[in-house]
Amino acid sequence: MQLTKRLIVSNHSNHDLEWLLDLDDYGFTSDNIYIYERSPSNIPNVRHLGKVIESPNVGSNIYDIGKHIVENYDDLADINIFVKGNITFRTYTNRERFLYALTANWFVPIDNDPIGSGGENFYEPWGEGFYVNDSSLIVTINEGEDDKFTNFYGEIIERPSKTYSRFKNRKEFLEDLFIIGRIPNYLSFCPGANFTVPKQNILKYSKNFYKKMMYYTDYFKDPIESHYYERVYNLIWQGCLEENTSFQVPEDYNG
Repeated sequence: MQLTKRLIVSNHSNHDLEWLLDLDDYGFTSDNIYIYERSPSNIPNVRHLGKVIESPNVGSNIYDIGKHIVENYDDLADINIFVKGNITFRTYTNRERFLYALTANWFVPIDNDPIGSGGENFYEPWGEGFYVNDSSLIVTINEGEDDKFTNFYGEIIERPSKTYSRFKNRKEFLEDLFIIGRIPNYLSFCPGANFTVPKQNILKYSKNFYKKMMYYTDYFKDPIESHYYERVYNLIWQGCLEENTSFQVPEDYNG
């Protein structure tokens, strides 16, 4: 049986996407490439590269992944490949790994295959960036500066108008997503959240589960929750945990 495949280019924001023209040999053309567009109106048109879907400039690529799944939940491709628009210009992965992911019919984190690589500290599997069982306020309101907050990178920026964070830490976040007893001390995570994911892996969780990806990240272009999601996608799409359904996104929510 011929599997249907779809390449989803999420979080496109003024990136050079002409590299998509080189993917014909791997079965990707404008017919099965979806581009979630949030760039200013004065950038070059990318409609010759794929189907363009307008998307608000919120939630980094996490919002767009959730949006694609929610809007296509009953008609997903057999194999879905989620990549950021700047994947070819960052150190998220390497060419060999990327091409492997394009041809895979199974779950593949598109990373630098960090386990045992001895590469950069950023990809070191036991680095502090993988630590989950903490009680720190990763995002904090600055005392005496109600209109500013310190983000994930320690930068002081203007506070978003809606809220600054829905969760205190990753532990609280995981407990919202899953029925989970003991939170693991460490998580393997894929920087950039680029993945090849079969449909059956996605459908292990409800549409509401993916609607949360939009609802939790829609208040800012780079919310802390997008970084939380980036660190738990490996858990999500291995499908080994039970979904926590205690919170339902309002039915009339459309992003």
